[in-house]
Amino acid sequence: MESQSGRAQALLKNVTLRQLRAFQAVARHLHFGKAARELDLTAPAVSIQIRELEAQIGMPLFERHGHGKSLSLTVTGEFLLGYTHKIFSTLKEAKGAISQFRNAEAGQIAVGMAPTAKYIVPLFLGRFHALHPQLQVHLVESRGDELQHRLQTGELDLAVMSRPPRPLAAYAEAFAEYPMGFVVAATHALAASPAVPREMLPQLHFLVREPGSASRAAFDAFQRSSRLDLAQVGEVPSNEVIKQAALAGLGVGFLNLHTVGLERRTGQLCVLEVEGTPLTGQWFLLRTPMRPLTPAAESLRQFILQQGQDLLAAHVDQPALQRAGTAGAAATVCSGGVTSSAR
Repeated sequence: MESQSGRAQALLKNVTLRQLRAFQAVARHLHFGKAARELDLTAPAVSIQIRELEAQIGMPLFERHGHGKSLSLTVTGEFLLGYTHKIFSTLKEAKGAISQFRNAEAGQIAVGMAPTAKYIVPLFLGRFHALHPQLQVHLVESRGDELQHRLQTGELDLAVMSRPPRPLAAYAEAFAEYPMGFVVAATHALAASPAVPREMLPQLHFLVREPGSASRAAFDAFQRSSRLDLAQVGEVPSNEVIKQAALAGLGVGFLNLHTVGLERRTGQLCVLEVEGTPLTGQWFLLRTPMRPLTPAAESLRQFILQQGQDLLAAHVDQPALQRAGTAGAAATVCSGGVTSSAR
């Protein structure tokens, strides 16, 4: 009969990285199909990897509910997941350390971005790639708390967002400002107005993000500082939906103006001149304090910190935005439904 010490020594002896990678993906999604799509495998193949891993451990890693359609981690699964993150994080550190001896211009960088940041991050990466064509950059879009978690586990090197989550378990460095303001469709009655009096605002219907977002916090702060009660508010889950709703004439959008660059240049959306706007927020670059950046990731970090503000100023029609709050600015920004940068 096999002794207890013999069984302990054999435990996890034949575990493969393939099995742990499948386990990590299933634990993230709690769904075999979604994990399979992430790994570019079939669901049965992922299921086999999990069964083999559970057989080696001798205990289940997942609780199956409803004939296997719903999953949850067991206590053993939760315990193993923490070590799995450490394993892949250590392997990534080793890969980065080795690559710097071979070629500092080669390697991979994983960059996360909050949904609003997808309007600016590709701009940075495009310019960075032109300078470092051998580097490969992997992009991940997710919410702030999930991005912070992926930074901690080593799945991401850097993340860009406008409102770092609290509590903050990462280094957050402000690298650029962004304007927030009111936008309407070019066909809206206010589009050609030289200025919109603040007293008129309570009569309008607004399209804003959900509580907890950076632009919603700014919108609420604007109400308080202006001593206005903007009660006609529709909460919208994304900037894209706000833009489409404003274009459809459903109301006045309030959002980060970096997200409407294309619509302004094509004359579809207009920035309203309202006293006290645009409001200003900060873009942040996040990294984990738990491990040093690879040389490639550090190069990208320095590039964004040093050039991010200038790149945005050149890409966005900043002069028009900065004129908001000055008499006649709205007519300049959107006269007859055509933005100044489109003429």
